[in-house]
Amino acid sequence: MNSAEQAPAGGQIPQSQLLAEASEDSLSELFSRDPEGFTRQDRDQIVAALRAQRARWAAAEAEGKKAPRQPKAKATSSSTSLDLEDLGL
Repeated sequence: MNSAEQAPAGGQIPQSQLLAEASEDSLSELFSRDPEGFTRQDRDQIVAALRAQRARWAAAEAEGKKAPRQPKAKATSSSTSLDLEDLGL
């Protein structure tokens, strides 16, 4: 181990504070589980989170903030005929 790779003082591995802030009952953890094993509290938590998200969307729309939409791709005609030379064959 060279000087740049030395372990921190005390031999402890540095840990991110984000891991300490994560909770076991987070919404992403719930969605990663098998839905057949959900308890009533799990379903209530998911419904509450989705309702809160819907309220945030409604508030954003009321303020006039909308996500920019991508233009739709133009439909191509299926009657287009190609020669094999056009395809490089």
